[in-house]
Amino acid sequence: MEKAVAIISLLFLLLLGCKGNQEKTAENANEYSENPSEHLSGKPDTRSEALPDSAMAALKGYQYSWSDSGDMPPLVIVIDDFGQIGGELLDGFASLPKQVAFAILPDLPNTRETARLAEKNGHEVLIHIPMQAVGGDNPGKRYIKKGMETAEISDLLQDFYAQIPNAIAANNHMGSAVTADYATTYAVLDELKELGLKFLDSATTSKSAVPSAAANLGMKVGRRDIFLDVPDISDATLISKIQGLGKYKGRREPVVIITHCHNRNKLTALQKFLTQIDDMGLELIPPSRLFKSLELPA
Repeated sequence: MEKAVAIISLLFLLLLGCKGNQEKTAENANEYSENPSEHLSGKPDTRSEALPDSAMAALKGYQYSWSDSGDMPPLVIVIDDFGQIGGELLDGFASLPKQVAFAILPDLPNTRETARLAEKNGHEVLIHIPMQAVGGDNPGKRYIKKGMETAEISDLLQDFYAQIPNAIAANNHMGSAVTADYATTYAVLDELKELGLKFLDSATTSKSAVPSAAANLGMKVGRRDIFLDVPDISDATLISKIQGLGKYKGRREPVVIITHCHNRNKLTALQKFLTQIDDMGLELIPPSRLFKSLELPA
């Protein structure tokens, strides 16, 4: 048995070594595809649904360079792109630990039902605001456009909020064009502030105007650190993300992780990740605690 674990660990070390450069670019916001079609394919209550030992063998067998969870910041996990899926898949996501948040797109068949189900199961909710992307991908039926009039932005955000009235915050769906434009970003954040909502920058561009616009509005905003399902949801990628958490040791601000809800494989990958970080003693917190921590003195 020990020999088998050693062989598995060696194989994953080789895989991770080969994909090292790929991992670096995947964590760069500019390399993240904003086209959702490309992705279709503390305690108690921090452990996810039990998985068979065989499903966890690779993650548990890997020898991580860090194992002591002391001085590790808590983690925030947000699942993007809800609103389309339903049925058993949606129920599966709803059964995840309550600390995991749902980011729900407006104007979709299951938008309102997902917001109700999330609230029923204790999950915090964000409005996943569709925004114009640099590449021209379609972010949705209605979306914030670069240079849009302030009144139109206000009307749109108010309507999105009416569809998802239990939202505590918002984050951007796509949006590399909008969040790089100061004037449009300022108008979005100003309206969210009026609505009493916080903002989490999904960081789909390295040229984000969110920090400067938020500072001028006196807002404290969060920012995505990791895309869990980029470049894929293989065990090698999950191991790489867990290994990479070690670089955040000593940071006061929580680590923000975003993933997506497109299919059952992504649900299973998230369950694996949640199981492993729980075993390693990391704390999982909801976005409300992230925003509260941002208000504290440095």
